[in-house]
Amino acid sequence: MELKTLTNLGRLKDIAVVLVKYGFGDLLQRLDLPMKDLVHDIAPQIDTEADVFARIRLAIEELGPTFVKVGQILSMRPDILPVPLIRELSKLQDSVGPIPFEQVKEVLEKEFDTSLESLFSSFEPEPVAAASLSQVHKAVHRSKGRVLAVKVRRPGIANIVKNDLDILETLARQGHNNIDTLRMYDLPGIVESSRRTLLREIDFSREARYIQIAKSKIEQESDIVIPEVFTEYSTPKVLVIAFISGTKITPELTLSQDQRKVLAGIGLRSAILQILDHGFFHADPHPGNMVITRDNRLCLMDWGMVGRLTVDEKNELLFLIRAGVDKDSRKLTEILLNIAIAQKPINFRQLEKDIMEIMDVYMSLSLKEIRVGQLLEDLVQILKSHELRLPPDMSIVIKAAITVEGTARMLYPDLDVISEARPHIRKLVSRRYSKQYMLQRLRHNLSSMWDLQKHLPTTLSAIFKKMEHGDFTIKFEHKNLSPLQNALESSFKRLTLGIVLGAMIIGSSMIITTGVPPFLFGFPALGMIGYIISAVIGLWLIITIIRGKEH
Repeated sequence: MELKTLTNLGRLKDIAVVLVKYGFGDLLQRLDLPMKDLVHDIAPQIDTEADVFARIRLAIEELGPTFVKVGQILSMRPDILPVPLIRELSKLQDSVGPIPFEQVKEVLEKEFDTSLESLFSSFEPEPVAAASLSQVHKAVHRSKGRVLAVKVRRPGIANIVKNDLDILETLARQGHNNIDTLRMYDLPGIVESSRRTLLREIDFSREARYIQIAKSKIEQESDIVIPEVFTEYSTPKVLVIAFISGTKITPELTLSQDQRKVLAGIGLRSAILQILDHGFFHADPHPGNMVITRDNRLCLMDWGMVGRLTVDEKNELLFLIRAGVDKDSRKLTEILLNIAIAQKPINFRQLEKDIMEIMDVYMSLSLKEIRVGQLLEDLVQILKSHELRLPPDMSIVIKAAITVEGTARMLYPDLDVISEARPHIRKLVSRRYSKQYMLQRLRHNLSSMWDLQKHLPTTLSAIFKKMEHGDFTIKFEHKNLSPLQNALESSFKRLTLGIVLGAMIIGSSMIITTGVPPFLFGFPALGMIGYIISAVIGLWLIITIIRGKEH
């Protein structure tokens, strides 16, 4: 076991106890961890017949902030996890009790190397919100008089997160190596991706930059509110933004139906703009990250987790949506295959038929009846059944789209998502065929060709020179031939040993017939020794063949 895991044996034992408590003792044994014998000492404290996905969620919540955050990140991967588990992970809550005000004050004064009173004219000791990684306090800027929300990272939480991630890395590797059914999920890769996301989220200076990007690109165009960030007071441990007072989005919200419809449409259009136009979007737009301001505007907060799409990825999404609207199952299948990562050879015709079946079901519904989130989930399930995996950013897009629709329908249950989205998507698609965009792509392609022609002569010259001097080689590598190579080597070794064995028996027989001294038991000694060696080798060869060993 690695040193970094050995230094966390105490924490690993705590994790093992929680696994056993929630009925996952068999998993603990199969992971082959040092404390697997705990299974015999601790009885499960929950009905092991209860829903397994609910037990997973409860265990994660008890394991603490790192596991909760990783669970929330995994809830954005419907392409690899079962839908019931995704729904349970979406319920994960990371609210905990607040840390004492003295610790908050110590963090702030250490970060800014000055007293709290010199920074703020007032600072409320009681937090407005407390979560597992941070808590938020209301304060007033001393010189500007602005009301602020001060987000402070919990002391020591970075080390806790890093240690837990090291343990998760070990658990993922053990699960991948020891449990065949888990290999398809690539647990080590999932943990590595989660590590990058989580370490970015606890870096508040990165979140400050994200807010700046969102405010400059999105706020004016989509008519939503994004809090102003004060970068001069933002560090990896502290984030200072303008305080936005408002009402949380709940089903019991006291707004008229017209107001609800307007806000739901604004949220939906903003998501389309973020994803398909800017390629920079809020990755978790659930109701808890939104408030309705006093002037009835939608405010989107908590930009710690964002998604990004390249120009090509945005185009693929747009053309994917267009193929769906046009009911072009072949084009839809081709685009999905271009986006997804294949784990095995794909049966194109069967995939197209499965997609056609989904389209037939949904196209028979009226626009108001279509649930985009359910449609996306069904498409993802088809991809999974064909062992097609989406890139992480594309998975985040799907999860964000599902969450946006859910939030919009919480505001206005009768929202016609397709009708609301269609004109904006059509506008974005038309941009891809505008003169300005086509000229931009043409300039880009010409620039690439110009760069290519500059380097092509030199490259070709180098290749031809190598060919002239006989130095030009092509590397040809077979994949997955190791088992065949090992089998052939083993067979040839046994064949050679059999030939040598036969030669020894013949030679020994010839010596026996000649009667050449010295003698052993009345027979020539060299012949007897040859027989004995041949018998031993023959017996050993028979045993290895029966056992299937390679020699």
